[in-house]
Amino acid sequence: MANLTSLQKDELIQQYVELCVDSMDHKDMYQFVYNTLVEDFDKLSDSELEDEIRYSFDEETLDELVDNVTNPTVEVD
Repeated sequence: MANLTSLQKDELIQQYVELCVDSMDHKDMYQFVYNTLVEDFDKLSDSELEDEIRYSFDEETLDELVDNVTNPTVEVD
């Protein structure tokens, strides 16, 4: 590949991203966003994750989510 200037590289990236996005259907986009968020949130410390949930939603949502993962559910057969 030719030696690109910073601006040329930015433009190349923008054009490639356009192609990538245009080639995705809604399911692909959903999966991409889902995977990206999981990867991003996995990198956070516990307190950073709590803050993220609290600021994006609220304290009640944080409490509910923590309760969901800490209390076993009872399955009825």
